[in-house]
Amino acid sequence: MSRILRALGLSLGAMAALVAVMAPAAHAETGALTASQYPAFITGEQLPGITFDIGAGPARTVQCGIAKLDATIMAPTDPVTFKPTYAGCTSAGMPATVTVNGCDYTVGVSKPNTTGIAVPTTGRLHASLNCPPGQQLEIHVYETPAKHVENITTCRYDVGSQGPVLAGVYHNVPGAAPPDILATVNATFNMLNTQGPMMVCGGMAFQNVPITLTGNYTMRGFEDNEGAEEVQIPIHIG
Repeated sequence: MSRILRALGLSLGAMAALVAVMAPAAHAETGALTASQYPAFITGEQLPGITFDIGAGPARTVQCGIAKLDATIMAPTDPVTFKPTYAGCTSAGMPATVTVNGCDYTVGVSKPNTTGIAVPTTGRLHASLNCPPGQQLEIHVYETPAKHVENITTCRYDVGSQGPVLAGVYHNVPGAAPPDILATVNATFNMLNTQGPMMVCGGMAFQNVPITLTGNYTMRGFEDNEGAEEVQIPIHIG
């Protein structure tokens, strides 16, 4: 019996030591967006393409000619708060708008080489959408340019505060001059279809449907001189 108790004690001690080792290791997987100097202005632009996939299938897509994420960091930072800008949006040839209403994204990162694939410059992203009280990100689709001018909406989708959700991967690009970051975003949130027929808009009115934000954002860093973007500087996630 005493041998059994001693063996059990040794096993429990080994498990406790393993937990003690694993806890800081899990914490160590959190990375940080880092610049060569501070304050640093971080901006990410997406090439024109699919920005939002709405509903299953998807039932509808919204593409924006301009899709930007902007932030200012004062030190190595995680998560980073980005203010989005969307313009020049369409959906299957119909005019569309994305109104942010003061909402922003909080984007967190893992350390490089933590995706489970042998790419030492790549890590994972997760994101939250944060909106002021009583506000949400709004997407409006209009049947014609004339109805857009008249503000007569065919489909409306509201995306409220939520997250964090898995949001894709990033790639440090050390070969760029200066080094920058490519963020391959794929983040699915829930939204409310507040206006529009199911066959056109992808869901019954006041029904929750998924919305997936996709895009490749090239993140670059710049000297931030009292809010003015100046010389480009190296950035990376580490």
